[in-house]
Amino acid sequence: MNRALPIVMFVLLAFISAGAQEVAPDDVIRVKTSLVNSPVLVIGRDGKFVPNLRRDDFEIYENGVKHDIAYFAPVENPFTVAIVIDTSRSALFDLGDIQEAAIAFVDKMRPNDRALVVSFSTDVNVLAEPTSDHEALRAAIRSARPGGNSRVYDAIEFVLTKHLAKIEGRTALILFTDGVDNDSRNTTFEKALQQVARTDTLIYPVQFSTYDYMKAHSPSAKFTPPEGSGFSEQDYQRADVFLHQLASTAGTGVYPAFDISDLERAIASIVDELHNEYSIGYYPRTQGKPGETRTVEVRVNRPQLVVRARSGYVIDQSGVAVRITKKEDTAARASDPTRASDSTSPSDPTRPSGAPGSIPVPRATEAPQTEGRWICSGPEAPTDFAIVKEGFIAHCPPSKISSAQTNAWFIKKPGPGEVLCKGFMLLNGREVAGAPIPTGYVVTGEVKSLVCANSSDASVTTNAWQISVPAPNQVVCKGFPLPRGFVVAGEKSTPDCPAVRGGENAWVIRAKQ
Repeated sequence: MNRALPIVMFVLLAFISAGAQEVAPDDVIRVKTSLVNSPVLVIGRDGKFVPNLRRDDFEIYENGVKHDIAYFAPVENPFTVAIVIDTSRSALFDLGDIQEAAIAFVDKMRPNDRALVVSFSTDVNVLAEPTSDHEALRAAIRSARPGGNSRVYDAIEFVLTKHLAKIEGRTALILFTDGVDNDSRNTTFEKALQQVARTDTLIYPVQFSTYDYMKAHSPSAKFTPPEGSGFSEQDYQRADVFLHQLASTAGTGVYPAFDISDLERAIASIVDELHNEYSIGYYPRTQGKPGETRTVEVRVNRPQLVVRARSGYVIDQSGVAVRITKKEDTAARASDPTRASDSTSPSDPTRPSGAPGSIPVPRATEAPQTEGRWICSGPEAPTDFAIVKEGFIAHCPPSKISSAQTNAWFIKKPGPGEVLCKGFMLLNGREVAGAPIPTGYVVTGEVKSLVCANSSDASVTTNAWQISVPAPNQVVCKGFPLPRGFVVAGEKSTPDCPAVRGGENAWVIRAKQ
């Protein structure tokens, strides 16, 4: 059946571009209204990108209303890519491998693609201006030398505002770093993320491991490096949080590089994505108010294809539309770097999320997992954890649901109340909500969540359960087991719970006497 397939990715984002000069002459330009521009990937049933689509194959909707496509860049349009290399002291051990990986990317560039090369340590240096000259780019990459402190935040801000912002067309930034910053002078953790939210540049962090090297070269085994020195475990934890927040804000993913083979796979994945990505834009019909959130849905009108695109934007207090990110306090995350990382990245789902950033850990571990982490979706989800969002991880097998864009779940120990993804999956050829309700919790309603995958059945409009620790005289949805120690005290109807046959759809529960 021919029908448009909506995007279902969880952390999916939308962003703004002021590139009115790239709108085709026959398009209407709405004065004083920013172009909302979204990168789009289209995937066939074989899991491969589909590169040969045209403008008429797409439709775009804002808040459910179809809009005219004002800007369209097919996959063959060239990219300008900033190759940004961390050359601080911590990179000494890995720099050779990083340079080889960066050169491998240059070798895979198409003839019309361009790249610039930037290194950073105590200073941020432009080693090569944008060029298609592969030999010049290779020489620039090889000229990078290690040493000095690390200015990760400054380097990102510098490249985005001083270089890529001036370039027309599609842009990307590949960041080779461990993420540790101990010397930025112009930009902070939070301001760097805010800058990323205001750019249409795709950013791909390639996170390499330096913790063991730095720990071995600390001044003294008896000396505990202070936080902020660039040597402490807290600095590495904060770095991990930053890189995952960076990828989440940019709508990409973190590529962990434990060894050279990881670097090779990361470069191959990034190249494949860049060379198969469309860019689609439209002009909103109204300007919007600060704080307003708008959903964006990209559809393709060919059968058996799925779309990965950004799903909305929010107007900030200055009236500028910025990317939607996960609703959480970035400042709190920065001040508490031990909190679990949770980006939608193609990172290793076996990696303990509480581990300090860039610290090599075994690929498989039998250690009990207590913090939030990604797992491959399926019936093996632990029953004491809540599935709080869904995404795609390259290491996981594809979903058996042909229209699904997700194959992974982010699980965590639930708090007193959570929104739990339903986790749609196929069971005996039938789609079912496969997420287990955590032990000791009740379902109080069903909701629509932007970070959970939708059902393939268009008539199913909700994709998540509202769950909570039970309380006396609480109204709970029928059809779910009650926690030990509670019994049914009555029945009632509520619009929060799914309809059931034969009357009331909810129970009123109380504790056993």
